[in-house]
Amino acid sequence: MKALFFSLALMCTVSAVQAQGTAAEKAPATNKLEQQFNNLKNNSNSWQGYKVVKINTLEAFWKSVQETVAAKDKKLDNFEAEADKKLQEARKDVAAQEQQLQAMKQSMEQKEAEIQQSMHDITHIAVLGIDIPKQFYVLLNSGIIIALLIALGVMLVQHRSSKIVANEKRKASDEMELELNEYKKSARERELKIKRELQTELNRVEELKQQLASVKKQPQL
Repeated sequence: MKALFFSLALMCTVSAVQAQGTAAEKAPATNKLEQQFNNLKNNSNSWQGYKVVKINTLEAFWKSVQETVAAKDKKLDNFEAEADKKLQEARKDVAAQEQQLQAMKQSMEQKEAEIQQSMHDITHIAVLGIDIPKQFYVLLNSGIIIALLIALGVMLVQHRSSKIVANEKRKASDEMELELNEYKKSARERELKIKRELQTELNRVEELKQQLASVKKQPQL
């Protein structure tokens, strides 16, 4: 749109310059012919209301008119050629400016795309090939950290509870082991006592047997 407006303005400017040049070139030629015509009329003889003009003078005037017209046509042709050349140059300039505008537009679009990509890179993060907004990623990590902390707290409580239960079981096991050792010691003492008593009884039985045998060996009265 800007290029079209620039082309129209340039064509109007060239037309105005051409009109001014034509008027400037036309004025001297017209004045010169008018002066020659006045000289022809004033220098001619009058006869019964008519002007008698010499053929040589009239031909000279006509020749001057033709030369003036030819010069005018040549100047107009030259000016038209120059104007056409300037118009072609102006069109080339307009085309070059359009290319520059197109290049600037493409550059602006590329920069805008780069800015959009930069903003996207600032606000997003790639995790395992998945594009995730950083705010959501922060919230997700915060949730995961909180869940891990809660799980760790639960594990610590369970570990403490398990440790307390294990200590109680160990204490109970130690007490049971102590009671078992005492029972074994008491049972061993009872066993030794029973063995001693049994050995005593065996010894007594053996003595009784010996006494009985001695009695049997004695002669009867």
